[in-house]
Amino acid sequence: AFCMPAQFEELAKEVARDFYPMTKSFLELMDDPEVKQITGQIGSGWSRFKTIVRLLKSTKPLQQQLIRDQRAASDDFKPDNIIYHVKCVYPVLAALHHGQRIEILSPVPCLLHPVEHEPAIGFGKPRGKRWNQFTYNLSNRALIGQAILSYGNPVCTEWNWSPLQKKEVKNLLLKEVPVEYAISERLFPEPAYWPEHVRVTGFRERNKSKHWEPSNELLAFLERHPNPLYIGFGSMINGRPKEVGRILLEVTAELKQPVLLNSSWGGIEIDGPLPDHAFLVDDIPYDWLFSRVCAVVHHGGSGTTHSALRFDLNQLIIPHIADQFLWMRLVVKAGMGPEGFAIKDLTKNKLKSALKALVESTSV
Repeated sequence: AFCMPAQFEELAKEVARDFYPMTKSFLELMDDPEVKQITGQIGSGWSRFKTIVRLLKSTKPLQQQLIRDQRAASDDFKPDNIIYHVKCVYPVLAALHHGQRIEILSPVPCLLHPVEHEPAIGFGKPRGKRWNQFTYNLSNRALIGQAILSYGNPVCTEWNWSPLQKKEVKNLLLKEVPVEYAISERLFPEPAYWPEHVRVTGFRERNKSKHWEPSNELLAFLERHPNPLYIGFGSMINGRPKEVGRILLEVTAELKQPVLLNSSWGGIEIDGPLPDHAFLVDDIPYDWLFSRVCAVVHHGGSGTTHSALRFDLNQLIIPHIADQFLWMRLVVKAGMGPEGFAIKDLTKNKLKSALKALVESTSV
């Protein structure tokens, strides 16, 4: 059974019979203008930080409704084991109050368990070992204090459950709960110093092209321009999507590089008719597409990174937020593409230089 935001019902029912919806409000929050400023790196770093702090307080009722929705699903389905994302709070409450068996599944490392050569997600570039360790202490303190205790304990009181204590939550998360990092060891080998209950198990994905068919126009473009470049930023946005679209078209034209552009959630906007060397899509399964392109330019989400890796495609990552900067570093370290740059730093010259390096690394 799956318990997810209601928007995922159709996808979940492709692989499971039972689906329990959580409130739609969580994903709808992504359309909030303030949230878009954060994901799009719009405004100063200080202004985005203040927005995050404000949202942590204002979204507390929403976070608590998610906890109630998760309990309702668990009470109805009565699972032997709850496999959950670290952002979910109810499994922690259930484990500590009722001995519920739980397991964390994460598509991203550098969250709970320290990595000597990388800081916790959201803390910028790696520095020394001590600094990196310090970032995990701060990150875990915020997770436990804000997400679990601040959101969860009022709901515990509502249910006549005793409030959780910081020490027992920390012990549970770091020393007891099995954690599976579903990522490729080609990019992130499992650290030898991690405890036995923490594992790197490899990336897995469903068949995304099962109910999808390409358009005749797309097939015709691929026949005219076999093995084009793919560029897409997924659900990420930025402060100048039309300028980004113009730069992408100009640079690929100058390099005589056929390209598939994915407009997706609006990070790339095209004004006017497309030139012959370009084709625009807005929803396309990577397991179909990535066997038909020469390389991939993307935002650095875990899913896109691993999909490109699955087809041994070199990739240029232009990160927007959070773990995307980590995936950029790991791809470069693995020798699978040139170093990228933050979306807010994108210029025509930077993109042209990076695309030249990407195309050259692909032809080697």
